[in-house]
Amino acid sequence: MVDLLMACPVCGATDVELFATAYDKEYLTSDDPYRYVSCRACTAVYLDSPPADRLSEIYPENYYSYGEVEESTTVTERIKSWLDGRMLRRVLDRIPGKKLRVLDVGGGSGWLLTNARQVCDRITETHEVDLQSAAASLAEGAGHVYHCMAVEDFTSDQPFDLIMMFSIIEHVPDPAQVLRKMRSLLSENGILLLKTPNTATLDCRLFKNRNWGGFHCPRHFVLFTMKGLSELGDRCGLRTVDSYYTQGAPQWAISVMAWMHDRRWIRITPQRPAYQNRVYEPLTAAFAAVDFVRAPFVPTAQMMVSFKRAAA
Repeated sequence: MVDLLMACPVCGATDVELFATAYDKEYLTSDDPYRYVSCRACTAVYLDSPPADRLSEIYPENYYSYGEVEESTTVTERIKSWLDGRMLRRVLDRIPGKKLRVLDVGGGSGWLLTNARQVCDRITETHEVDLQSAAASLAEGAGHVYHCMAVEDFTSDQPFDLIMMFSIIEHVPDPAQVLRKMRSLLSENGILLLKTPNTATLDCRLFKNRNWGGFHCPRHFVLFTMKGLSELGDRCGLRTVDSYYTQGAPQWAISVMAWMHDRRWIRITPQRPAYQNRVYEPLTAAFAAVDFVRAPFVPTAQMMVSFKRAAA
């Protein structure tokens, strides 16, 4: 047991153990240490006392998802865009209807919505929910409806056929509240598609005490295993319809870069964060290949889970 500032935000339990102490090695927003603890009851790993009141500080203006929606230029970006498009096409093909409404949560400038629209001509409305006002003009310029607010406060008079939460459920202080909100926004045959880091994987074991990239510290408040996330969905009125592991190359890359930065082999600054460093791209490409090779045999660094509304 450790002395807690807050109970587990997933199940409310207080039987936890220290998981790791981490620092912001990506954007260097502060020198503060952040303590992650692991819940023995539900396997969640969470940030004890997350800085939810300092969002403008921990999400600086040069945050990676606030960039313009533009055509991918590097080989890695093009491959990722193609893979995302193929995955989205498979999901959208399972959703009936001639006109589909799609919601993306936390996608900044709307690049994922643009990708979805490119692979499915049945999409007639695309909506983005994000806290960053600077991303509004970029998303609207790409043809999306932008809602600048917390997802917990978002409402809609019509349901959505696809809701995408890529790398966002780990950013919220109360994941159960958000999943219940998403259930209320889903159409009868709609799909909620989540992508989030997996703590039960090799990169976490190797780097959890060396500023593991999956912490995205201090922006990731709660992290899951596949089992823990599916069980949380069940408690929130959702049923799992598909789940699988996928590559988490950015987590690997950031982990290695934090280790290199501590040894002064590379330089990361608030003005030039980790994802803008020259070694980020080749490291990401290399570790994407590593995870694709490992994926058929062992859990990898990221997981995808699809939910539908459970019967009342």
